[in-house]
Amino acid sequence: MRIVILILLFPITLFSQSRGNSSTKVTKEFMVERVNELREKGCTCAGRYMPPVDPIRWEEKLVHSAQIHARSMYEYRFFAHIGPDGKDVGDRMERVGYRWQFAGENLGEGQRHFMQVFRDWIKSPSHCKLLMDPRMEDMGIARKGRYWVQHFGKSLPNNMYRKNQRYSEGM
Repeated sequence: MRIVILILLFPITLFSQSRGNSSTKVTKEFMVERVNELREKGCTCAGRYMPPVDPIRWEEKLVHSAQIHARSMYEYRFFAHIGPDGKDVGDRMERVGYRWQFAGENLGEGQRHFMQVFRDWIKSPSHCKLLMDPRMEDMGIARKGRYWVQHFGKSLPNNMYRKNQRYSEGM
């Protein structure tokens, strides 16, 4: 299994995850709760303690931007932050109308359920740091086939000019 840092793709609707013989539904609330539990208690990323940070919010525009990339990776069978069209996480966010000040993306490949990809991200230094980045306020997650995309962002205040930063560490 491979993981990459940028962000995770997940539709607004529920999707099934297998656990043995039973099937459970994972909701956006479940995913936000898991990320916020981590952010609330803090954690160690690559031997460096990351103190608690403010909670993240679910953002539908980021779900949509993550879906764009997950579908692209699935259809073209690639695993990278830059798509075949040359676009990156910031471009995808702009495409769906998310005016961002900070943008980040975690990627995962091959994990069968959310908790598996989430644990893999926590184990990865760059993915973990993005999960704990205090500048990130919004999140969206999507999955298509074996590809996961998690997008993080901080929206640009309405009256500000864009001074944006993209984060795409840890491929």
